[in-house]
Amino acid sequence: MFARSVLRSSSRLFSTSAPRQTKVAVLGAGGGIGQPLSLLLKTDPLVSSLSLYDIRGAPGVAADVSHVDTASEVKGYAADQLDQALDGVQVVVIPAGVPRKPGVSPRSV
Repeated sequence: MFARSVLRSSSRLFSTSAPRQTKVAVLGAGGGIGQPLSLLLKTDPLVSSLSLYDIRGAPGVAADVSHVDTASEVKGYAADQLDQALDGVQVVVIPAGVPRKPGVSPRSV
C-alpha cells in the first residue's frame, strides 16, 4: 500500500506538457521605463524571446539586457526594422511616449 502511494505522488512531479514559449516585443525599449521593463521581462521564465525596438538605442539596450543569465534570447531592432521586431510576437508592450516639456505639471497632462 505504501509503495502505491509513493508511485502516485512521484508521478505527479513530472510534467509531460511543453514549457510556455512566449515571444514579447517592447516598443520604446530605449527610454527610462522601457529599459528596466526589458530587464524585468528578460528575467521572467515565461518569456522565451524578447524583441526590443526603439527609434534610437534599442540594439545597445539589447546588448546590455542579453548579459542577464537566463534562457531567453534578446534581439534589438533599429528604427527602420519595426516589421522584423513584430514578426511572430504574441505580446506587445508599449512604454514609449513623449516626456513632459519644462513647466508642464503632471495635472495638466
